[in-house]
Amino acid sequence: MRKLTGAALVLLAAALAVRSSLGERRRRRAALNDLARAFRRLAEEVRLSRAPLPALLARLAAGCGPDAAAFFRYTAVCLRRGDPLADAWRDSAADLPLSLADLRTVAELGADLRGDEDRLRRAVLAAADALSKSGAEMDDNWGAELRRTAALSFSAAALAVILLY
Repeated sequence: MRKLTGAALVLLAAALAVRSSLGERRRRRAALNDLARAFRRLAEEVRLSRAPLPALLARLAAGCGPDAAAFFRYTAVCLRRGDPLADAWRDSAADLPLSLADLRTVAELGADLRGDEDRLRRAVLAAADALSKSGAEMDDNWGAELRRTAALSFSAAALAVILLY
């Protein structure tokens, strides 16, 4: 009976590992969607509004999920504190749950958020498009990623059960 309970617990741990991996994927996808949508809104706000950047970022944070909202809020706080925009943007981006390529896209945008309105809008829209493309690629690879994660988790669980008994 103890062996059966132990085996069930090992398999439960594998199922929880798969569930955790799926939750992290959903979090990354939500952050990508929120940032792409917020960057598009930022481009429109820059065109229509002459509000200072910290105020724009605070407004963007209000319409985003938790990760993107924290990014915009922290950047706005750093700007109000007097930190350089590129440094504040890059530091805030480091905490986002994104791939390295997506983090680089977001972090590099901070250096482009100056100059004339058209240049700024082009940079923001290019970043939004890159994040949207990355999200679409993530969606295309979802099935293979799920199968790979499940296979690895359950294979490791089966190996643990075999080795323990």
